[in-house]
Amino acid sequence: MVLYSHSRISCFEQCPFKFKLKYLDKVRPEIEQSIEAFLGSIVHDTLEKLYKDMRFQKLNTLEEILVHYGELWDKNWNPAILIVRKDYTTENYRKMGEKFIADYYEKHKPFDQSKTIGLEQRIVLDLNNDGRYKLQGFIDRLAIGKDGTYEIHDYKTNSSLPLKEYLEEDRQLALYAMAVKGSYPDAKSIKLIWHFLTFNKHIEIQKTDEELEKLRLSVISDIQNIESAKEYPTKKTTLCEWCEFRPMCPEWAHIAKTEGMTLKDFMKDDGVALVNKYAELTEKKATVEGEMDTVKEKLLEFAKNSGVTTVGGSGYSAKIWSAEKYKFPGKNDDGRTELEDFLNKSGLIKDVAALDTFLLSRKMDEKDWPEDIKNAIRKFGRKELIERIYLRKKDDCQ
Repeated sequence: MVLYSHSRISCFEQCPFKFKLKYLDKVRPEIEQSIEAFLGSIVHDTLEKLYKDMRFQKLNTLEEILVHYGELWDKNWNPAILIVRKDYTTENYRKMGEKFIADYYEKHKPFDQSKTIGLEQRIVLDLNNDGRYKLQGFIDRLAIGKDGTYEIHDYKTNSSLPLKEYLEEDRQLALYAMAVKGSYPDAKSIKLIWHFLTFNKHIEIQKTDEELEKLRLSVISDIQNIESAKEYPTKKTTLCEWCEFRPMCPEWAHIAKTEGMTLKDFMKDDGVALVNKYAELTEKKATVEGEMDTVKEKLLEFAKNSGVTTVGGSGYSAKIWSAEKYKFPGKNDDGRTELEDFLNKSGLIKDVAALDTFLLSRKMDEKDWPEDIKNAIRKFGRKELIERIYLRKKDDCQ
């Protein structure tokens, strides 16, 4: 039985292909960690020591806790850690962490606002009470306030401050609240508290039982979607820059491969040369249609043989798209009348805009029509492999 987590579910939502590599194929990434993740980890560990020592009646001075932070940084630093933002150095990030801790320390000392009962506390939540959908997580700090309210604290080193409305839709701490309610009978009231260390600000909300029940059902549905998945497509977003699997992703593998090349080697790369040629020919398409088709075929063949879906060039990248689609009779083709009659009798003609064959082909890929109806419609068409190349300037796709 799979033990799920907020991170596991979020990974599938972020990019099914990344989910497959990480959780199904268990691929070890070439990039171990980003500097942002490393910074967050060291800050978390430092604050954990602060509250752990408090439980033993030892209050560290700010100087002592910053010394501990520096020791953790030096001990765990790895030159392979990825720094995406090349304008900033390791020392810039290190100083950011020092400021996060100093600001937090000065704001919350002497740290007696609540009593800590758990640090990095593991929780396990049985969503359906039958063991089928189990979820685990780790609470940064679990505490009880002076009024008896339980508090779930989470420390964030994000560079942006989310709106409260966004946090009200956040899944992670609300799931932790469900687990705390199940583990502590006196936990009638629970605060979810996010500490955004970059801004020295915290935001807190509370969830009703009705909201938690709605979330429980939603997460079960999310897990069912993951377990029923048969395909794991890539999903290109701004988060790709920080993805540890970027060098093995078909969207990014070729671009990542060429990023570290010298200009001479870069210009000699077959993919770069083909994309550059394809971009040049695109601008002269009216006069060089024949040559362009030849380069297009070679580019499609290169992508197929290389196992990538995006090929990088100098100022452009080429996104390769291919799919088998049904082609149906046009207005003047044989079989058109019979197809229209069938769709009319089935009551489906309205779904395809009075037989727009493009819409009809797309409907065949969707799940809302019964399979027996689809099988009957397939007899009117034939499958064709459609291959397209979308040329984009690199500034528009990275």
